[in-house]
Amino acid sequence: MDRSNDSPMNRNTPTYICLVALALLIAGALLVSPAIALKVEGARIALDVEPGKTYTSPLGISITAEESGGTFAIDVMGFGQAPTDGSYTALDAAADTSPYSARPFITIDKPTVTLQPGERAAVTATINIPSGTRDGGRYAIILVHPAASASGAPASFATAVAIPVLLTVKSGTITETGQISAVEPPVTEVGKPFEVKTTFQNSGNYHYYGAVHNVTITDTQGTLVASVKSEPFVRAIVPGQSVTFTASVANGLPQGSYQVTARVEKQDGKVLAEKKATLQAGSPPTTQATTVAPSKGLLPGFGTLLTLMGLAVAFFGVLRVRKGGTG
Repeated sequence: MDRSNDSPMNRNTPTYICLVALALLIAGALLVSPAIALKVEGARIALDVEPGKTYTSPLGISITAEESGGTFAIDVMGFGQAPTDGSYTALDAAADTSPYSARPFITIDKPTVTLQPGERAAVTATINIPSGTRDGGRYAIILVHPAASASGAPASFATAVAIPVLLTVKSGTITETGQISAVEPPVTEVGKPFEVKTTFQNSGNYHYYGAVHNVTITDTQGTLVASVKSEPFVRAIVPGQSVTFTASVANGLPQGSYQVTARVEKQDGKVLAEKKATLQAGSPPTTQATTVAPSKGLLPGFGTLLTLMGLAVAFFGVLRVRKGGTG
């Protein structure tokens, strides 16, 4: 019997595979566990506010018993959004240039808290609405994150938590509008699935949930060849922020030229923005340029000039004949 492949390594291969898989699972658990270590109660603040009034919102910050203790900072920042998926991002003061920022309105009674494993700290956010505040919404992010130690290293492995603050000014005018800056792509391959990407910006003064991306494609005869409608967007789109919607066209298109109409709508059908763009599937048909040979002979308009000169000569000839007849 041939036992050349019956080495200890080969006999133990299943064992090694199991050990490697177990090691990967442990490593994965260690990487994931910090992401769930920091817990924040009151992780969304949405209030109807009046100018000249003050509001408070309690926050609870805690870490699990398994997490090492550390110091956490609570910072008030501007409200930003990632264009790819609309996730909320915190902007520092220099980048927070929106006229609808609520960052200057908010103060935190405990800018930092130190927690031991399993502890919880109560923090209060105070929101002062200036008397001159009018119309629409005001927005900010309260960011809870590990503070840096004296050496510059994070005090804890716990993840940061972004708390969105969405304030609606009572008795004001709410404007819900938008604009589409780009619809792509301009060219796609014949018969292959592709994605229509629409870059949309909230140009109004108020946030809206549940925006719907609606895409239709027609050929040169105006016949509908594809239609895609997204599910309502789960995040709020705040004033001044942009989000890129993606619609997948699964069946592809025959070669030819098309028109793409992209709309962003509210769930009730109200159109927030619309933009049309051309789309070419495959290479456009080549056209041969027709060369027009220059006309030979007289320059354009020269014949007209000769005709006028002939008429003039004939006219003066008639005059001479008349003069000769009377002299």
